[in-house]
Amino acid sequence: MRYFLYFISVILNIVLQSTLFEHITLAGIKPNLILVSIVSIACLRDETEGAVYGFFAGFLQDSFFSGYIGSYVFLYTFIGYFCGLLLKSFYRENFILPMGIAAAATFAVNFAYYAMNVLLRGYANAVYFIGRIILPETVYNALLMLIVYNLYLYINKYLEEEEKYKRKVF
Repeated sequence: MRYFLYFISVILNIVLQSTLFEHITLAGIKPNLILVSIVSIACLRDETEGAVYGFFAGFLQDSFFSGYIGSYVFLYTFIGYFCGLLLKSFYRENFILPMGIAAAATFAVNFAYYAMNVLLRGYANAVYFIGRIILPETVYNALLMLIVYNLYLYINKYLEEEEKYKRKVF
């Protein structure tokens, strides 16, 4: 059941990212719902599930929105694994730490994407890219994390209760 919901979540995130979130902009910056979902899954579960979720989300995002496959697959898999590894044991109801991790992950993904795709093409205006794109999206995703993380927390609690009875753990 959990993995089916992950699959539905990835598809729903791709659809929402490409339709509704295209029109929800602040100063021309769109939130990255897919990245926030990857960080949420990685924070609530572990590094393996975060990396697998990140791999499939990155693969679908590269397949539908990118000219080539690989950049988001690598970045999202790494972020899912690293966030899951970093937040192995923390109080799940604490939403401040996942907000900070989402902000750091957004900055890291956007800067790495800039380095791989923009800088290598000869555009070297890093100050503009950081100030006008990366930092506003970092703040936007950190605020979006409040809503998305609580939604995934609720779903995770429900699934853990269901799995507890199936595993027959006392």
